[in-house]
Amino acid sequence: MFALGAGAASAQLFADAAVSGSSVFAGRCAVCHGPEAAGIPGSFPSLHEQIVTFAKTPQGRDYLVMVVTTGLMGELKVAGSTYRGVMPAQSGLSEAEVAAVLNYLASDRGKEPATPELTAADVAAARARHPERSAQSTYALRPAPSEQ
Repeated sequence: MFALGAGAASAQLFADAAVSGSSVFAGRCAVCHGPEAAGIPGSFPSLHEQIVTFAKTPQGRDYLVMVVTTGLMGELKVAGSTYRGVMPAQSGLSEAEVAAVLNYLASDRGKEPATPELTAADVAAARARHPERSAQSTYALRPAPSEQ
């Protein structure tokens, strides 16, 4: 016999696990950032080191969630290159899909375990902590180099 709470938790874990981060990436992100997330020099930044680094801190995790959710606008310096573009919001993604794609990228595309792993509940909590949803407000959340 299962307790109600355990069944609900198991159902949520199963729903989260059923979402493929690699599929979300291929369908939403790879067109700009490339199939290996290496970016396109001068146009779209690589997602390798920055996502792995940001995913290790609470501030960085919130930033990543909000980038996917609201998009991003502003000048970025990544791996010695400067980018001045706009990333569109991926607002059609569910919380489980946001968690899955960020875990996929934070794990270096499935090569290493994402630590700590994001859940749909973590995504919902990050969204709740940052109710102003704009690309500009998300830019202000970007951790400084010393916080990375």
